[in-house]
Amino acid sequence: METAVQPSPITTADAPFNDPTDVVDLVIRTTDNVDFFVLSGLLSLRSPSSFFRHALQSNRHTEERDGFPVLRVVEDSTTFRYILLLCYPNDRPVEIKSVEDVVAVRVALEKYCMDYAIGRFEQTVIASSLIREHALRLFVLAFRKGWRKLGEAAAKNTLFIPLTEDVAIEELNDISAMQYVILRDYHRKCSDTARANLDYGKKLFWMEPEDAESLSSSYSYRFNDGYYERTVRIRGTDGERTRLIDQWTLDYIRKVSQKLRETPHPEIATDENIINAVVLSSGNDSIAIRKIQTLAKLLSKEIDRRISEVPLNIKWER
Repeated sequence: METAVQPSPITTADAPFNDPTDVVDLVIRTTDNVDFFVLSGLLSLRSPSSFFRHALQSNRHTEERDGFPVLRVVEDSTTFRYILLLCYPNDRPVEIKSVEDVVAVRVALEKYCMDYAIGRFEQTVIASSLIREHALRLFVLAFRKGWRKLGEAAAKNTLFIPLTEDVAIEELNDISAMQYVILRDYHRKCSDTARANLDYGKKLFWMEPEDAESLSSSYSYRFNDGYYERTVRIRGTDGERTRLIDQWTLDYIRKVSQKLRETPHPEIATDENIINAVVLSSGNDSIAIRKIQTLAKLLSKEIDRRISEVPLNIKWER
């Protein structure tokens, strides 16, 4: 004779959803029988079509706890805790720990029409380490589900992956040929755009005139052994100008440009390996480090601007 499976006992969620004496008016009970004491108004904040707004108005509950209506949901407690943290005012960022949690939370937010929480969710995932560590997986999932904002952010983070070469990457098992072609084309365009006018470094028109002027070589160490200068063209307030800059400034720009061929991402400009190699070869460490670090921030910002203008060319379903 088979023994009937006993339901798990009802437990109470961890803080801040464990206090029935707090400002609450609803209990959310998850599929694993965890009760959350919540303020219902926050579940429909800035979301006129929210499921919870209509569910509470139509009294969709059959039991109570501590005098509050209990509303059952089909999500587990891990997923719903993320949802509630995205709805509640919170100074600390919500940390979603896995790609599986990202999918479960986003699907639930869409199902419940929680517009405000979806916006916070997108900001949270885009700012997290997951978007970089699992860029390809998140791109594939976003592509399939029509999550445009998340998909575009994930695509940008795939720029850390050298797709311009035939490399074996496990996540490519989950990507279709069409998606891969789109990503390869996006990488190529980002690489070309990011490296425009950087290979030879003789034109610094992308810099503001005052920033370019700050790169001018210093007379105080001009005649050191092995020291070289090069002439570059910059923008001026009254037209084009020429300036002498340090050879190692151009060396830095070229090294960044070479790296951008494979991984066209703004962070390449601030790569410590590139910066340290140029500084060590400069012969003027104290001056070189200051100038290169300043230039690195400017170049990273410029690369980000250029890449942000490259379209992904995907027809999103939603």
